[in-house]
Amino acid sequence: MALYKFRTDAAVAAKEVGAAQAGSPAYWICLALLLATVALAARIASFW
Repeated sequence: MALYKFRTDAAVAAKEVGAAQAGSPAYWICLALLLATVALAARIASFW
């Protein structure tokens, strides 16, 4: 029973952290960099 409560508390904490990160500027900057990298890779691959 204690393990279930620990897992539930951990899941709630992870969900709260995820919600906080989704609104942070660093999250959006990393996401934009990731998309730019994918776009650049696609452009380079199209030349081959």
